[in-house]
Amino acid sequence: MTTDDPAGPDIEADVCVVGGGAGALFAALLSARSGQSVVLLSPKAEFEQAGAGISPLLAPPTLGLLAAEGIDDELTRAGQRVLGVDDHGSAGLLSSWRYADHPGIARPHGLTVPTGTLVQALLTRLRAEPGARVRTGESVVAVEQDDEGVLLTTARSGEADGSAPGRIRARYAVAADGRHSGLRELVGITVEESVFDRPAWLLVAPAVPGREPVLLVHHQAPRALFTIPTPGPSIALVWSPDRGEEQALEEGGPAALAGQLKSVDPELSAWLGEVDGRTSPLMRLGFTLWRASAWRAGRVLLLGESAHGLHTLGGQGLNQSLQSAASLSRAVHEALASGDAARIGAYESVRRPHVERLQDLQWNLQALGYSTAPAERGAHEDFIDVMTRLHPELVAQLAGGAAPSGS
Repeated sequence: MTTDDPAGPDIEADVCVVGGGAGALFAALLSARSGQSVVLLSPKAEFEQAGAGISPLLAPPTLGLLAAEGIDDELTRAGQRVLGVDDHGSAGLLSSWRYADHPGIARPHGLTVPTGTLVQALLTRLRAEPGARVRTGESVVAVEQDDEGVLLTTARSGEADGSAPGRIRARYAVAADGRHSGLRELVGITVEESVFDRPAWLLVAPAVPGREPVLLVHHQAPRALFTIPTPGPSIALVWSPDRGEEQALEEGGPAALAGQLKSVDPELSAWLGEVDGRTSPLMRLGFTLWRASAWRAGRVLLLGESAHGLHTLGGQGLNQSLQSAASLSRAVHEALASGDAARIGAYESVRRPHVERLQDLQWNLQALGYSTAPAERGAHEDFIDVMTRLHPELVAQLAGGAAPSGS
C-alpha cells in the first residue's frame, strides 16, 4: 500500500463496510456505536424501501440483538408474529413447540418482517451516528493492504473505467456485498457451492382464517409443505412435490398447486380455491449452500452471504448474518481498542464453525430431499436451539469472554 501519496485517500476511517443489505447496515451501526469511525459503501444507488422485499422470519435471539439497539417498534408494527412450529408427518404430529415455552429467550415469538423495513430502520439509525458516513452507487475496484490497514479504490457503479476513482483508507474492511461479492473476489477468497437437487414452489396467499400463527410443516415423504405467517396477514407456502408432480406445477400454476395439496392439507387446498386470483404468481425456487474458503484475508472480513449461503428453512440466512454482524463488530472493536490485531480472529473462530454446522444439518435434512422413508422427526427439531437462543460461543464473545484466535 502506498502510504506517502501526497494526495492521500478521500476518506480515512476505522471500518469500511461494503454492502447495502441488513447485515452490512447492522455491522456498520454496531461499529459506529462502539466508537469507531465508519464508512458504509453501497454499490447500489438506493436502499430497499420500507415494506419492500420478502419477509423472512427473525427469530427471538436476533430480535433481542436488534431491540438492544432500539430497533424494535417499527419492526413490530410492520411484522407478523410467529408463535412457534408444528411439524406433521404421514402418521400425525411429529413435533410441536412454542417460543414462549423456552425460558430466558429474548422474545416469546418470532417476527416476519419485510426486508426493506429492516433496512430502512437500520439506515435511519446509522445516518444519525456522528462517526458514520454513507456512500451509495460506488463499487470497490482495487484493494491494497499492509499491517496497518486497507486501501480501497472505488468507482461509481456502472461507470466507465475512465471515471475519477475514489479512495478509502480503513483499519478494517468488511465484505458484505452478497453471494457474488466483488470485494471477496478482489482479495482472492474462493467459494465452494453445493446445489440441492430438489426445487420447491413458492406462493403467497391471504392467511387461512382462524389458524394459529405458527410455522407449519406437513412432511408426507417425499412431499413436503412449509407455510409461514407473513405480514398482511398472509402466508408464504413453500411446496416440494414428488418428481412426477413438478411438470404439472409448471403448467398449471396456483390451481395445480391447490390440487396437489388436497391430500396433504385439505383445508389449505380448499382455501386456495376460495382466494383464486388473490395470490401471488407461483414461483419456482432452487436452493444452494455455499462456503467461503476463509472468512478473512488480512484485514478484510467476510460477512453474511459473502461468507456463506443457507437454505431458507427457518429463515437462518438473515438471522445468522445479523448475529455474525454482532460478532464481527465486537471483534473489530476489541482489536482496535487493545491494539492487538490477533483479537480479530475471534470472529471467524466463533461464527464459522457454528454456521457450517447449520449448513451440514440442512444438507442432510430428510424434508429437503426426495427420500420416501416416513419422517420420524420434525424438520425443525434439530434447529430449536438455534431458533430460540444465541449459541454459547457468541454469548461469551459478546460478554467479553471469547479468547482471540489467530493473527
